[in-house]
Amino acid sequence: MSNQMILDATPARVAADSGEASAWARFAPKALFTFVLGAVIWVAAAPFIMLVYSSFTADKDKLPFETTTFSLANYIHIINEPKTWSVIGTTAVFTIGATAIGIGVAMCLAWVIERTDIPFRRFLFVAALVPMAIPSMIYAMAWIQLGGPNNGLINVTLKNVGLGVLQFNVFSLWSMIFIQGISLASHAYLLIAVAFRTFDANWEEQSFICGRGRLATLFSITLPMLKPALLAAALFFTVVSMETFDIPVTLGLTSHVQVVSTQIYWSTHPESGKLPDYGLASALAIFLVAIAFLMIHLYHRATRNAKAFVTITSRGYRPRRISLGGWRWPLFALAMIFIFFAVILPLFILVWRSMLRFYQYPSAASWNALNLNAYRNIFNDPDIPKVLWNTFNMSVLAAFATTVLAAATAWQVARGSVAKRWRERLNTLAFFPQSLPSIVVGLALIFIYLWLPIPVYGTLWIIGIAMVTRYLAYSVGTLVAAQMQISTELEEASRIAGAGRARTYARIVFPLVFPAMVAAFLWVLIHIVRELGLSLMLYTLQSQVLSTKIWLLWENGRVADACATGGMTVIALFLLLRSEEHTSELQSRGLISY
Repeated sequence: MSNQMILDATPARVAADSGEASAWARFAPKALFTFVLGAVIWVAAAPFIMLVYSSFTADKDKLPFETTTFSLANYIHIINEPKTWSVIGTTAVFTIGATAIGIGVAMCLAWVIERTDIPFRRFLFVAALVPMAIPSMIYAMAWIQLGGPNNGLINVTLKNVGLGVLQFNVFSLWSMIFIQGISLASHAYLLIAVAFRTFDANWEEQSFICGRGRLATLFSITLPMLKPALLAAALFFTVVSMETFDIPVTLGLTSHVQVVSTQIYWSTHPESGKLPDYGLASALAIFLVAIAFLMIHLYHRATRNAKAFVTITSRGYRPRRISLGGWRWPLFALAMIFIFFAVILPLFILVWRSMLRFYQYPSAASWNALNLNAYRNIFNDPDIPKVLWNTFNMSVLAAFATTVLAAATAWQVARGSVAKRWRERLNTLAFFPQSLPSIVVGLALIFIYLWLPIPVYGTLWIIGIAMVTRYLAYSVGTLVAAQMQISTELEEASRIAGAGRARTYARIVFPLVFPAMVAAFLWVLIHIVRELGLSLMLYTLQSQVLSTKIWLLWENGRVADACATGGMTVIALFLLLRSEEHTSELQSRGLISY
């Protein structure tokens, strides 16, 4: 074919190619959005839909799909059952008390560490985050050794020094509240600290000029201006405390103190000889979801007028610290008291108990009984290699899947080529799992995958799917924020230069959001390894993971082995936590190269 013939044919071919490209350009974005929307609906909405269906159809010893009769019997039962109201009342007291302690301690730590010149701030910052690396079940196990009524380290020490009147029972509701509160404090501190760190000191200085002291300024200026952050933390951790499972089930098992989450678990995993009550569990689960959804809705209403709380402006923003003067060392001592009880004592007793076959009070004689038999037992346990392999596979794959789905969702929410109302609906759906407690997600997935002919029930896959559902909301929030920080001008410049959407995302957007993706991945990974409620609802002997293995060791009376395994888990999670913190710090400083 001559060159002239080729040139003559080129316009037609270009036109045809352009038409095909144009048709594909119109179809591909909508197809991708539909795929992402479908995935989010399946992961986030399907469990809730099945749960609602179950609450109207399931009965004692009957799964929801074993009958087609709709009834309000389950709701009538929980309303008329006096025990239900007792459990709800206990849950309310536990939730309010634990949240108040956690938020109160976190606020004090955040103000002292981030806003003042207290000495050894870096040490206090790291120490305050250590409880995040201690799974709640292991934290409860440590406090049982510390506050046991007969031989707990703290109680025996108080008795020996003549302060027996101060002894406490770790298996009481009030101890559960205290332990949950100090466990939450480090998580709440991480949320609140950023707001205190970036608060403009000019507002406080103007208050000082007007004659107000430090405390008056704190309560009249600082805290009111930080209302969104404080309210977000309070409402979020109200939901966390209300749906928490690990501490109530570990401490409440002995004292028979039940909250809604443990009642749901025991309704589906009854004692030997009793039948599971799936209807009761479903109705209680809907109650938990409704309250959690209400809390999240209240937060959005309370913080919708964001401009009223702006603290950083372009006019002389200076995040300076307040001089404590003579209060520096007394406040440092108070901070160290918290660190001692929240971090040092639990970790010490965990290591101490792991080296004793039977618990002994620390003394010169008990030192001779210390040994490493529990660690040998763990390394010689034939189940441990499989448990570690299961944990690694499930946690890495689930964290990766969560991060990928969250990144795709964030891209569609921020840059999707569909109508704004559809992008808003996708965003709402992605955040919906935030109102689904862990134990509720586990219950719903049991129903779904017993009903559908998909062979994942009883395998690691169902646990992984549950983890994606549980942690999708956080990941989407993180990556939407990262996506919104990227100017559209960068993408427009790439498109003008001839790059398509896929190449623009791969060459421009992905390198910029990658640090946030790494941070989200590590955060999800840490929380998957920590998670007990979901794993305990869904595991089998063939799909054991680390959290369920520790629980079984504890339940079978192998306390030293459980403490040894828990201690090694804490070390691994702390290293991951430091990696996540380092990644987030580099991201915030822009030091990760693209």
